[in-house]
Amino acid sequence: MSGSTLFVDKSRDRVRPVVNLFLDELEEIDQYSWASGTLAWLYRCLGQASRAGARGVAGCLTLLQCWIYEYFSGFRPSHFEPPVVGPDEAWASRWNGQPATGSVADPSVRLAFYRRALDSLTPSDVCWTPFHQRPHQAVRRSLYTGVIRFAEIGEFYDPARCLRQFGYRQMVPPPPSRPQRADRPEAPGGYVIRIPESFDAAWDALLSHMVHIDMYSQPWRRYPYETTVDYLDWFVAHSHCRVLQDDGDADRLVDSAAVRFDH
Repeated sequence: MSGSTLFVDKSRDRVRPVVNLFLDELEEIDQYSWASGTLAWLYRCLGQASRAGARGVAGCLTLLQCWIYEYFSGFRPSHFEPPVVGPDEAWASRWNGQPATGSVADPSVRLAFYRRALDSLTPSDVCWTPFHQRPHQAVRRSLYTGVIRFAEIGEFYDPARCLRQFGYRQMVPPPPSRPQRADRPEAPGGYVIRIPESFDAAWDALLSHMVHIDMYSQPWRRYPYETTVDYLDWFVAHSHCRVLQDDGDADRLVDSAAVRFDH
């Protein structure tokens, strides 16, 4: 399961040797944070897949796909209503049903369709808090800010960049942490992110390395996608607002979204 589901690479039926190191002491298995390790590995795989020379993507794509279904209802399988899962069942199991037929078969056409669908999204098309109105109250460590790891793989985790997913108004986040070394060439094989092990101490000091959200922001008042007045200008200046560049510039996004975002 660890090599074929959680820490998937492009070797098909092979398992990275490092995975077996975590299974040597079976009595310690429940002491590992498998969720954060899986997320760290997925972050790294998504970073590699973003390179121009990449030809595929690895990682726990089950996690990624379920995340998409939860937050973006327009991308869910058509004519499929997910069932309610029990307290002892995996939340992702509610998406076990087969998608309805009739999807676009041609990969190039399908890709263009989804790119345009992403560019057409409005704030009200997103389910900002699908799991819980205040998810950090149920899982406190979700507000941890620092490095998450899988073996030698380290990735930064920063919930301050997505406060609306915690039921709070989005503010301009602080500058991101910087790795010790970062090489991101077009070829994914040379993709290297190196983070000093000294950053790992933050994991065991949660109170001093978490977003104290009640002091940092305020709950949204009218809409779950509320932001501060200055956030959208910052977002446009620091982000790629559209997937397709031939559909207009970022100014149109500001004009159309300002009324919906800034409250």
